[in-house]
Amino acid sequence: MISSPTGFWYALEAVSGWTTVDTEWKAQFGTDYGFGKSFLRPNGKLASSYPCTVANGCGCEHDIVIHDHEDIVAVCRCGRGCETFSVKRLDIVVYELNHPALDAALVKTFGLTKETYAEEELRGTTRIGFYSPLAGFRFPVYLTIQIEPDDFNEVLDGLLARNDTPFILLSPTRDLCSANAEKRLSNKQSIFVPLLENVAIDDKRQLRLLRPLDEILDQFLAANAPDGSEKEPEEGKRKRLKLTPNQSEQLNQSIVSMVNKFYDSGKGSRHEAFNHVSAVSKTQLGHGLTSKAIEGRYNRWKNKYD
Repeated sequence: MISSPTGFWYALEAVSGWTTVDTEWKAQFGTDYGFGKSFLRPNGKLASSYPCTVANGCGCEHDIVIHDHEDIVAVCRCGRGCETFSVKRLDIVVYELNHPALDAALVKTFGLTKETYAEEELRGTTRIGFYSPLAGFRFPVYLTIQIEPDDFNEVLDGLLARNDTPFILLSPTRDLCSANAEKRLSNKQSIFVPLLENVAIDDKRQLRLLRPLDEILDQFLAANAPDGSEKEPEEGKRKRLKLTPNQSEQLNQSIVSMVNKFYDSGKGSRHEAFNHVSAVSKTQLGHGLTSKAIEGRYNRWKNKYD
């Protein structure tokens, strides 16, 4: 028998209804359990079944029989003769995925403009925020977590029908998203982003992007940013940013001042400040810079003087 892969992102597409007992979550999360459990919460129910934990057992779900508060057993129901075993009441507490907590973590990781949490009519799908690469541009970002390909395709049908503007669709893995589904998104200048391939869990049990967001959304930006692209040709950038050390220092100082002013005013996150300065850089700084370039110059200045 081929075992299914484990891990945080895989688990989200493996647990039916995103509700089960802690033992099953632990098995699905694997080495990511320490991180994954922070996105679980008890839903106030007790399980009616429990995974088989008998050595060389059937591997099927066992029925829970509650004789009294202290006498609870799991009984094999598949007829293979696994022995009945005892469980504690705490063992059969049902834990559900805390969707709002996961949404908030992804909003922070991707530097999105936060959306007031509201369940979409499409099951397992929420609009978690907006991606704003430039001033005046807001693209909705959705997270969908499904178990079956048909369910994923049904959600995709709904999103494509409801959105007149391009959007970004996040999902734990690409296992449910066919090549045809990605093509349908591309035809509407939208993009599919599998989290497994783009977001990692770091040593501090925090989510982080595996590469800059501009790179992850490169095709999306090329299709939707002004003039077809946010990025300038490399030759143009080198020519435009050929500065003396003193000029470069002055440019960095101006960038730091503008970023801090935007951030300190409470208008948005540090990431949004980089986007804002990028949007006005050509007119106010005399150099058209991407948000990635703004962030790089900002960090170099801070590392040098802080």
